[in-house]
Amino acid sequence: MTRVSFGRVSNLLCVADLTMDCASHTVKRGEREIHLSAKEYALLEYLMNNRGIVLSRETIEDHIWNFDYEGGTNVVDVYISYLRKKIDSGEAVKLIHTVRGGGYVLREGTPS
Repeated sequence: MTRVSFGRVSNLLCVADLTMDCASHTVKRGEREIHLSAKEYALLEYLMNNRGIVLSRETIEDHIWNFDYEGGTNVVDVYISYLRKKIDSGEAVKLIHTVRGGGYVLREGTPS
């Protein structure tokens, strides 16, 4: 997905110091490169494209997993946990937040 700004096209998605280059499929938190599986990458890209918006587990399942997926498991929670370990672990500012009764949101948070 590309972003157009002042006539220039950019493949970068950014939230705080987290950057995703959609052209090269690379993710960085600050200067640290983060290696993600295909599903982790797709989930993070969806969260970044919807930054600041609370996404329910069902919405995430519908977008990331194919229509044949039965659902009803904790697969979204598991992949959010994987992303948190890779993105937020050891960082003062957490980016992936749980909204009780709502789902998940990617936004710059408060220092822990």
